[in-house]
Amino acid sequence: MIILSSITVIVRIYYVDRLMSEVNIGEEIYHAAKVTAGMNSLTSAFADGFQMRSLYICSLYLAFLIFGNFTVAGVYLNILYQVLTVLLVFIVIKGVTNRYAGFAGGLILALFPAYVSTLSDVTMQNMIICIAVFLGVVVLSTMRWIYHRHISKKSSSDKSAADKINLKENNEALEADTNAIPDSSMKEIRYDDLEDNKVQYIENPLPVPKRKEHKEMNYAFEPTGSDNDYDLKDLSGKDFYDIE
Repeated sequence: MIILSSITVIVRIYYVDRLMSEVNIGEEIYHAAKVTAGMNSLTSAFADGFQMRSLYICSLYLAFLIFGNFTVAGVYLNILYQVLTVLLVFIVIKGVTNRYAGFAGGLILALFPAYVSTLSDVTMQNMIICIAVFLGVVVLSTMRWIYHRHISKKSSSDKSAADKINLKENNEALEADTNAIPDSSMKEIRYDDLEDNKVQYIENPLPVPKRKEHKEMNYAFEPTGSDNDYDLKDLSGKDFYDIE
């Protein structure tokens, strides 16, 4: 906002010093402001009631007290209204989109030549534009506040409803678990109800050699008595100590 307002002021000061050739002030506004200054009272501006013209005459009179000239006061009053309008446009666009879009919109308005050239006309135009944008900001802010409040209430109600459902489900689950557990506090313990005390071995987790398969050895041919080279004796009735 500081950068945007600085750019707006610099552009308007450059226009006033270099590009503005003359200043046009409405004759009606000039005489009304002069009468207010002559009576030296702000209440004279609101003699006919509260009107936009009366409000502008009042602000022009206050600027006249600073600068001492109605024409100069009107120009710098236009600068003030335009700076406020640019900042309000920034706030409006920022609220709808984001701050970068708001800065771009405010910068376009600050550099728009047709809008800058209205500085040379001491009329109510810039004040009316500023008030209209201000009312737009108020309406938009009110709508956003109502919307966010509605969303927050809805989310809180949904959260409370979800909490109630979760609490109900937890209570039902707790009741189901309580009913599933039998009451064994006074139950008689019998030996048959106990688990088997046999040792349950687990499989050896360590690596062990591979088990060898059982093999039966035989001969390529069966020897007969004629092919047998061993001397055989009949050892029946003798023990091994009697063998010669």
